[in-house]
Amino acid sequence: MAAMRHDDAPPADDVAALIAHIVDRFHETHRRELPALAAQARAAGAPAADLAVHLVSMTEALELHMFKEEMRLFPMMEQGGSTLVGLLIDDLEREHRAHDQAIARLEALAAALPATEGALRAGVAGFVADLGEHVRLEDEVLFPRFAARPRGAALLP
Repeated sequence: MAAMRHDDAPPADDVAALIAHIVDRFHETHRRELPALAAQARAAGAPAADLAVHLVSMTEALELHMFKEEMRLFPMMEQGGSTLVGLLIDDLEREHRAHDQAIARLEALAAALPATEGALRAGVAGFVADLGEHVRLEDEVLFPRFAARPRGAALLP
């Protein structure tokens, strides 16, 4: 799971393409890889038991977060925005900061794994890098296109 280079994303002014990229490249990747990492941690047994539980918890939280984006925020953005876009962005950015705490715990649990679990540790590191790029793309590229505008102002093409 390699972190995406910044130049792999579509231009910021193509909102629909940027959203499709985020969903395809990150959301679908997280949906595939997090359950696989949790299964790998469960298979490792006792040394990774807490990691497995945390990965399941992160999977559930991330799925809820991505669902909010896909079902509420992204459709509004693709239609040019609405009075709720800024509020949704604020809410989702708060969730991004909450993900930071979950990631710190994830990294601590992975670091505590025995040396024999190097592949699991590498998988966690890859996920963390991927999630970091995902959040950066939303926070620094997509969300500012809407958050900087007055609430309810339409985005001109």
